[in-house]
Amino acid sequence: MNESLGLATWTRRSAVALGAVLFLTMLPVTMIVPVLREVVADRFAASSFWTHAFMSANMVGAVVAAPVGGVLADRMGRRKPILVAALALNSCLLWLLMKATSLEALLFFRFFEGAAHITAISCCMAMASDWSDPARRGRTMGLVGCVLMFGTTFGSPIGGMLGQRDPLAVFHLGSALSLAAAIVAWATLRDADTLERTKRLSDFVRLLRRHRALLVPYAYAFIDRFCVGVIVSSFVLFLAEVHGFSPAYRGGLLTMFMLPFAILCYPMGRLADRYGRVWMMCGGSFLFGIVYALYAVVPASILPVLMVASGVLSAMMFAPNLAICSDLAPKAQRASVYGGFNMAGSLGFLVGPMFGWRVIALTESHLTTEATYTAVFALAGMTQVILAAITLPYLRGLRIRGQVR
Repeated sequence: MNESLGLATWTRRSAVALGAVLFLTMLPVTMIVPVLREVVADRFAASSFWTHAFMSANMVGAVVAAPVGGVLADRMGRRKPILVAALALNSCLLWLLMKATSLEALLFFRFFEGAAHITAISCCMAMASDWSDPARRGRTMGLVGCVLMFGTTFGSPIGGMLGQRDPLAVFHLGSALSLAAAIVAWATLRDADTLERTKRLSDFVRLLRRHRALLVPYAYAFIDRFCVGVIVSSFVLFLAEVHGFSPAYRGGLLTMFMLPFAILCYPMGRLADRYGRVWMMCGGSFLFGIVYALYAVVPASILPVLMVASGVLSAMMFAPNLAICSDLAPKAQRASVYGGFNMAGSLGFLVGPMFGWRVIALTESHLTTEATYTAVFALAGMTQVILAAITLPYLRGLRIRGQVR
């Protein structure tokens, strides 16, 4: 079968299946958020620290496991077996989270659940990259980003509805969804014809040494998720403490951010194919940083506008970044490359809430509450601006040399 026919076959028969697998895999992630207090604090009389630790434990597991899962998939030269195994394991671990009888057991299962989940996501990204036509890679990876964000967006309201009756039902449904994703992946997906594979597990150690350009999309993955980490922690607290918004209104503002992000990832990927990735990603990052820095400065009535703008600009950054990662990935190490990408993002999500807490702790005795949050958002937003300014000349060089579109 020639390459073009293979790509056409993938587009017709498997793109929807891969999207379904990604969507089902992402739903359980945010289903847990609305019932966090009930499934951790109330259930095990856990302190605020340990309740937050539950949300961080899966990120730690993701940081540790993301490159390992990618290496295994590259070592085999196949993504599907690792993907199906990771999803099945994730299903078991979500079930065990429901059955945990102690806080220690809960955190133990949560760590490995994060590891299994990120391995599955990395394999999905690698499969999409394997099958994508280089000329259409932006829209392919934009579609991946779109599905990821829709799964994240819809998980939270589903979890909230379930939690009104039985908070533990989020684990029951999450386990079923992950098992369904494993079955869909096993029955419908197939690997691309891989001509080569990594010969040694140690090849991953040398990956970034030989392909240092990958540090750029990794840096964007880290900073983007770092800023999201600040949003889901410090920004939510800011809305409650400074503006006194209700939980429903806070959730509505977050939805105003997430929905444009999800809807526009695919169109932004198409634009990245037509006009190139570099200016979109750097321009989106620069503008996002400016908007981000204004969160605590503008009147409350303007926040919905900033949330929508943040979602649009996030899609403008995310889709081209996924495509650049695919452009730069060696064929035999695509799963490893996306494992590293997800590791960088998970690490950023871990650091973001810690950063926000630390800035507030250092400034709260000298500034008003509103001013402390102004400092948090200004500093976090400037990381986006600085990253765009530093990386633009280098990315332009990569484009001139034809390494990225």
